[in-house]
Amino acid sequence: MRVAYRHFQPVTVFYARSMGPYNASSHEAWCAMGGWLDRHRARKRVKQAFGLFRDNPKTTAPELLRYDACIPVLFDSDFDLGPGIGRQTLPGGAYAVHTHVGSYAEVGELFSHLHRDIVPKRALSVDYDRPFMAIHLNDPAITREVHRRTELCIPVVPIPMPLASNDDVSEVAGDLAGIARRLAKAG
Repeated sequence: MRVAYRHFQPVTVFYARSMGPYNASSHEAWCAMGGWLDRHRARKRVKQAFGLFRDNPKTTAPELLRYDACIPVLFDSDFDLGPGIGRQTLPGGAYAVHTHVGSYAEVGELFSHLHRDIVPKRALSVDYDRPFMAIHLNDPAITREVHRRTELCIPVVPIPMPLASNDDVSEVAGDLAGIARRLAKAG
């Protein structure tokens, strides 16, 4: 599995939130966002969209899972937000990114594999203070399922590593003292 590492800048977005299992709540949130875009005749202006998975489905009750369907605020922001549409800023930072081409049905399993297997093997730790993110690079309303491109992004931070023993200042001083004693005996 190919994984790249990227740093994202914070992005201000409009969003629609839905609660419940991700396979259903993501669909509901995107229906709400799509309807809002259609009412404002703005769908064609959106070049990419963000899906935020805010909770871990292994540790959060299914009915409490939060999913946000987001589009960047790149165009006229005088739109009436209306019911169910909000505005927020996505956090920036480092992410492990895998580009998936195909069905959205595979996203959950791919995120699990990245989270469980790929990220830990690369000396990284998941940053649970930021949501997992799917960046949708084309519109599913006009793109066939086999051609849909999605960047799956897991927020990461480096795993802190202990200093090597030769980096310990007290040991270095002790080693230098030992070398000085040996040189004094030899001289």
